[in-house]
Amino acid sequence: MIVSCFIAMSISSVSDIEEFFPLDPGRTWFYSDNGITTAGASDRVSNPQEVGGKLSTPIVTVINGKVDGSTFYRIEGDQVIVVAFEQNRPIASPYPILMFGPGKNSWEYSGSTQWLGEPAPMTIKGTTKKSGSRELFGSKRDTIEVTLDAVIGEGNGINMKSHQVSTYARGIGLVELTDQTTMKKTKTVRKRKLVSFTPGKEG
Repeated sequence: MIVSCFIAMSISSVSDIEEFFPLDPGRTWFYSDNGITTAGASDRVSNPQEVGGKLSTPIVTVINGKVDGSTFYRIEGDQVIVVAFEQNRPIASPYPILMFGPGKNSWEYSGSTQWLGEPAPMTIKGTTKKSGSRELFGSKRDTIEVTLDAVIGEGNGINMKSHQVSTYARGIGLVELTDQTTMKKTKTVRKRKLVSFTPGKEG
């Protein structure tokens, strides 16, 4: 889930986090983007691999049988962090996309990410709230709404701003995402919606 690598949420326990952001190998999601479903496109959890000396779990985007990109995630203490986009090139400053703690509904991060293969400064401000239960794929599931504002490359010519509102469902993961991105004077809007999913080895 490359676009959703900024998404953050605040939940009460590791088991809850793993249910809302499942990383069981083999789990696969199929999405539509702006109402269009690309045949043969999916996001799939692969087997854990070593990144920077520690095991991390990649979510791999596949289009027509070919890998289009990967994001490596790792749970450390009270957070899930993005550690790499390529196994052999760890991010110098891994950043959190998911945090938890009693009553913790907002968080901030200041560090860096990779932009076109090179380091770029990044700040993140995120908030989260419970958004009730929804009927999804034949069962009622708890959901969480996450609002995230990220700025990449401010001051070095990139200056990309992203405002995201996402919904995660227990036992599924990301089900909806609206991303408004502004880069210089160009604004784009992306709406992603889950069409179907298959559970992984432990899902």
